Amino acid sequence: MRVDVIQELDSTDPTLEIPWASPTNLDLHYIDLRAFPQQIGQLEECRKYPALAALLRKVNAADTSLRTAKCDIWATTELAEDERLEFKLPCKVGSYVDLVFDRADWNLQSEAYLHLGNELSTRLEHVQLQAQMEACVRRCLFHPEERWGYYLTLFTHAYGTTPHEAEEAWQRALRALGDALAHIGQRLRDAPANLASTPRFW
Repeated sequence: MRVDVIQELDSTDPTLEIPWASPTNLDLHYIDLRAFPQQIGQLEECRKYPALAALLRKVNAADTSLRTAKCDIWATTELAEDERLEFKLPCKVGSYVDLVFDRADWNLQSEAYLHLGNELSTRLEHVQLQAQMEACVRRCLFHPEERWGYYLTLFTHAYGTTPHEAEEAWQRALRALGDALAHIGQRLRDAPANLASTPRFW
């Protein structure tokens, strides 16, 4: 499974604010899932897709150095031309999860997120699935400090001959992603504090 690491840092590229809130729907807003893990099971997407809930629990666990900020999932038969040529399958399930480090100083370093994306690519390249991922480094405004830093959007796309087959491939891809993120997050959490101006992946 290929993981492409991309930097999207131009002024026209997507950005995030933490905490965030939808200007049009008061029910949609940031939830600190590390502080309130019981809220994971209440999210509409997680009730419908338990694999997403499992991923959020792994990433937001107290023994990792990562946390999630936002997520979504969708199913479609509208594929880009390059997807049709590469996978030759008509159905897709896609999702994204926005991640930040649990340490404020690491969130100020784009290099830290590039390293995280590259580490995920190394850990997932041998996973045999009809799926692909993109790790997009983007800019984030952290409140209340009003400091600009970075975050990582992880897109997971899986394909199948039927919607059910695509969803099964997506579930397996999310399990592999969750295991990789849990391992990385735990190793970073265990790193000595004096190592710490830049996270190390080993």
